[in-house]
Amino acid sequence: MPKLTGISLTADLCPSRHPLDRRIFTEIFNEFQQVERPAPIALSITGIWMRQHPADLDWLKQQQANNDIRITWINHSYNHRVNPTASLKQNFLLEPGTDINYEVLETEKAMLKNGLLPSVFFRFPGLVSDRQLVYKITDFGLIPIGSDAWLAKGQKANAGSIVLIHANGNEPVGVNDFIRLLHKKAGAIAKRQWLLYDLTESVSGEFDGKN
Repeated sequence: MPKLTGISLTADLCPSRHPLDRRIFTEIFNEFQQVERPAPIALSITGIWMRQHPADLDWLKQQQANNDIRITWINHSYNHRVNPTASLKQNFLLEPGTDINYEVLETEKAMLKNGLLPSVFFRFPGLVSDRQLVYKITDFGLIPIGSDAWLAKGQKANAGSIVLIHANGNEPVGVNDFIRLLHKKAGAIAKRQWLLYDLTESVSGEFDGKN
């Protein structure tokens, strides 16, 4: 999306024993409260994270109710299983025996139960998929959403990038890189020359040819 001067921020909430990394949100508040409120962010959420972190989920909902952030909720599967010794062709949702109907629908049900409005987006755990799995997701009417700037992997955020960080406490390197990016862009943010873009609006522009 080269016509955009900012980024679309996505943060993943994979299963984790760590609490929500709230630095992401407090930094967004500090930088954007005068120029872009509520600031848009897309959160890829798993069913297990919702079940294990109800207080953190309530905190996120409260920030949205306070009009500090506007969240696009992305289905990120229910279990988000990963095998560190398996090849990518048999890992994450490609693991043999995975019930993709359960992974998708149980997450949607959990979102609704927790008062969240599911979006049309789905993010593959680990960003790992194959053609058949993509078709299964699109058959649900969902749009797979990837990233061209996974900060913890050293990928740089350019104008119009869909940035990926993890808000579940498992990847502080990516969060630190994002915070440094915000501080670097502070002057441009104050002049409204570098903003956060709503993922839904950014992607819809791709389909209607605006971007």
